[in-house]
Amino acid sequence: MNNLSSDGGPLAFPPWLRAPLAGLVALVQTRQPPPGLLVAGPDGVGKGLLVRTFLQRVACKKASEDVFPCGSCNGCRSFLSGSHAEILEVTPEEPGKEILVDRVRSVIDFLSLSRSGPARLVFIEPAESMNVNAANALLKTLEEPPEGAMVVLAAARPARLAPTIRSRCQRLRIPSPDPALVRQWLAPMAGQGLTVDEALAASLNRPMAARALLDDPVAIDIWRQDREALGMLLESASPFPVATRFQACDLGSLLPRLQRLLVSAQAYLLTEQPDAFGRLFERGALERFARNRGLQELSRLFQDSLQWHRDLPTALNPQLRCEHMVLRLWRRGS
Repeated sequence: MNNLSSDGGPLAFPPWLRAPLAGLVALVQTRQPPPGLLVAGPDGVGKGLLVRTFLQRVACKKASEDVFPCGSCNGCRSFLSGSHAEILEVTPEEPGKEILVDRVRSVIDFLSLSRSGPARLVFIEPAESMNVNAANALLKTLEEPPEGAMVVLAAARPARLAPTIRSRCQRLRIPSPDPALVRQWLAPMAGQGLTVDEALAASLNRPMAARALLDDPVAIDIWRQDREALGMLLESASPFPVATRFQACDLGSLLPRLQRLLVSAQAYLLTEQPDAFGRLFERGALERFARNRGLQELSRLFQDSLQWHRDLPTALNPQLRCEHMVLRLWRRGS
C-alpha cells in the first residue's frame, strides 16, 4: 500500500478505482459520514484495495488535496502495521470460513470508544461471510450507530446479506472494468513468459488476481501445473494418469479452473469457437472433449465441480477425491 501511485508505473493504482476512491475520501470529510457503506462488485475487481487505500488515506497525516495516502507518515505506518487506533479490519479467521458473532461483538466495543479523528472506521470483508448471529449483531450497530462511527462492508455477492443490513447502508457499486483498460494497466507487469491475456484467463478475468499472478513466481508455477493437468484431462486416453496429475495440484486453485474449462467446452459447442480460456489449450482436444460429452453432461459436470469445491475443506482423503473427480469426468462419452 505504501507504493501506491497514480501514474502509469508498475504499481499504479487501478484507473477504474480512482473516481470511487475520490468519492470515498470526500464522503468521510463530510461532517457526518454514513454509518454503513456497502461496496459491492465482482470478485477480483479491487474492492479490498479500494477500501484499504481509503482507510489508509483517512489515517494519513500528510495527504491534503491528494486522494492517495503518502505511505510514509506515522498514520500510514500504523495503518500498514495493523495497529491504527481508530481503524479495525474484520475478516474470517481462515479463508472461506464464516465471520462469527464474537468478531462482530468486538466491532461494537471498538466503535464505542472515543475518537480523535474524523471517524472511527471498521472494514468487514467479505461481508457475506457473516453468519446469522454476526449479521444480527451488526444490524443493531447500524440501527443505532455511535457518533462518528462508519462500517464499510465489501461483498461480491451482496444479495446474501440480510435485506435489513443492505437497507441501512449507502451503496457503492464497482462494476467490471473495461477489458482494454485492464490490459493497459497490466501490460507493464507482464513477464516471466506469461502474457497479460494468459494471466487474465488463468485468473478467471479477475484483474487483481491477474496482477497478483504476474507478480508471483510461485503462483505462476501453480498455474502452469494446473494448465498441464487440465490439458491432460482433455487429451489423455486414460483417466489414471490424469488422476495422478490432479493429485499433484492444489485443488483449491485447480477446481475453479476446471469449472472454467467446463464453461469453455459448453461455449465451444454453442459457437464452434474457443473462448479466451479455451484458447489456452489445444483446439482439437477441447472440441473432442466437448463433443464427447455434450451440453447437458457438461452442465452436470459443472454442477458436480461446484459441489467438489464446496466439499474440499472437509475432504478426508484428497487422493480418493481426485480419483472420484477424474472418473466422474470420464464417465460418459469417453
